[in-house]
Parts: sequence; structure tokens; C-alpha cells
Amino acid sequence: AMFVNYADNIILPNYAAVAELAAPLGTSSGSIASYCESIASTEESAARESAGSQWENLMDAVQATEMHLFGPALDNNSSLTYRLNSSAAGELSLCGVDQALVQASEDSSFSISSKTVVQRGIGAVEYLLFSEDLNHHCPSQITETADWDGRPDDEKKRLRCGYAITIAQDIAEAAETLHDAWSSTSGDYRSRFVDPANVSDSLTALSDALFYLDLDVKDRKLGVPIGINDGCPGISCPDAVESPYREYSLAGIRANLVAFGTLMTGADGLGFDDLIDAAGMPELNRRFTDHTATAVAVIDNSKDSLVTQAAALDTSAQETECINAFANPDVVGEFPACNLLGHIKALTDDLKVGFVAAINVDLPDRAQTDND
Repeated sequence: AMFVNYADNIILPNYAAVAELAAPLGTSSGSIASYCESIASTEESAARESAGSQWENLMDAVQATEMHLFGPALDNNSSLTYRLNSSAAGELSLCGVDQALVQASEDSSFSISSKTVVQRGIGAVEYLLFSEDLNHHCPSQITETADWDGRPDDEKKRLRCGYAITIAQDIAEAAETLHDAWSSTSGDYRSRFVDPANVSDSLTALSDALFYLDLDVKDRKLGVPIGINDGCPGISCPDAVESPYREYSLAGIRANLVAFGTLMTGADGLGFDDLIDAAGMPELNRRFTDHTATAVAVIDNSKDSLVTQAAALDTSAQETECINAFANPDVVGEFPACNLLGHIKALTDDLKVGFVAAINVDLPDRAQTDND
């Protein structure tokens, strides 16, 4: 019954939301196309903002699905997941995107399927639409972009915008495929997930997925940019921020946290919280609820984006302040992102100890170490 609840009331609706929001974004009547048509007109700014709002809605939906990455989401080296958002696969290849958009504009046989995942996804759309730097990011030997910087700005915007539509169409196709893979009328992974014969495998898959909050949200999305995680070689690494052009990184983390809370409770149905209560650990549930709410509140009260905060962290004194805020997250400091990391670490610490004990599962291999 718990797995039916997760499948029908959380996971399938999450994938349906991504597919529903992605479908119109790359159409000829969508908000990106409207922005393309408005370039060099008095409507350009408003049309770009409208496209930005729809991009944000889609990003929120994508971030929710990232909290239940298992089954079809991991098939073929997570190819469908990375077509939605490639940030976990590696740094976005700006040169690759620049090169591809020129190819797409000049070659009628161009296919985005030939491009690697780090040249695709919602992050590539963000770069194409919202980067203020219109110059290319390729070395001089790349022939496709050799004359790019000398082109008029409006031409650059139109070509970038047109290619953003192509990527948005690819996102929509991947989103529909993921939803179909779960749907009982198509791939029907749902039946495998809810089958009582697979209860052990399903429990492991679902519980392991929650640890996305650890290595991906806590470490990759937050710890590396603000320099707490040793994946950052400097005081801070603002270039590692997931969503720098729209400055939407904290909102993405917020969506991850909200989705994590939903998965812990099972929304309005049976969930992990019921198993934790049955194990006689109601205090653990309270901590999950409280720390999740506190972390969301830190984001809601933050005045500066993550990329702004990370860029401002550039002295040893500020580095020390950030470390102290991380260690004592209830003491508000100059950099809320450092406090936020401390609150998320409280969640992941409970995941690694209390949660695995209450649910009677093993700690995922990738969550064995902590580098902050």
C-alpha cells in the first residue's frame, strides 16, 4: 500500500508535471518562440521574462523528480534524467552548446541526439536565454564559432533562442518518455515497483533515492560552490553553481527540500514516517520535519542568490565565518547559504544513522563518506 501511494500520488504526478510543463515550451506558440519573435522589439524584455517564468516552473518540477531517481531514471546511464537536467553529469559544455547552435542553424540534417548530455537539458536552455555574455566560449580552432563574436547582437540572440527551442523539444521528449516508462498504459514500471514480490528491492530503491539530498544537494549544489566541500579548491567556487544565469540555484534546492519532505511523509498517505513511528522513533520524524522547514525558511529569507553569495566569499575571514555558520546554523551570519548547508547536513546525518536503522536498510555505498 505504501508503494502504491508513492507511485500514484507522488512519483507519477511528478513526472506528469514535468511532461506537462515541458511540452509547450518548445512549440511554435510557446513562450520561448514568442521571445524569439520579440527580439529587437519593445516587447523583448517582457517576452524574455515570460519565458523565464515558464523555465522556472519547469525547473521546479524537474528538481522534484530528482528526489526519486531510480528505475527508468537510471536506465542507460541516466540518459533520460540528464536530458532533463545534465548538471549531475558534469559541467555544462558552453563551447559544445555554442558549436551546436551554429550547426543547427546551418545544417538541415542536424540532430540534437548526436550531442552529449552536458550540451543538453534545462541548464543549456538557461544559458542560451539568460546569459548576458553573447560571445562564444570556444577555442579559436573551432570553425563553427570563428565568426560568431563579430555578428550583431540581435542575430546572436535569435540564433541562441532558436536553438533553445530545439533543446526544449528534446527535454519534452525525454519527459514524456520517463512518464510513459512508469505509466501502467505504457512501460508500466509502476507494476514492478508496487509488486509485493519486489518489496525489498523497491524499498531499497526508494530509500537510496533519498540520499540525493546528501551528495547532490548538500555537496554538489551547495557545499562545493561555497567552499565547504573539498571538491572546491579555493575559498569558494561560484563557477560550480548549478543555475548561475537565471540565479535560480537556491530555488532549485528549495524544490529538492520540499520534494524530500513529501517523500519522507508519503504526502497524505502511507510513507517512511509511518515506518519510523512503527519503529518507535517519532523524534526522528520531528527532526526531519523541523530541519526541512528550517532549511526552506533560510532560502525564503535569503536576499542574495547563491552565485552572489559564493562570489562574495573571497577572504580568509569570510571563509572562517562561513565555516562557523555551517557548524552553528542557528546563528545567522552574513552568508545564509552557509547556514543552509548546516541545516541540510543535520538532515543527512539523520538519514545516515536514524533513518537506515528505523527502516532497516543499508547505507548506500555512495553515501559512506562525507567531504565537508
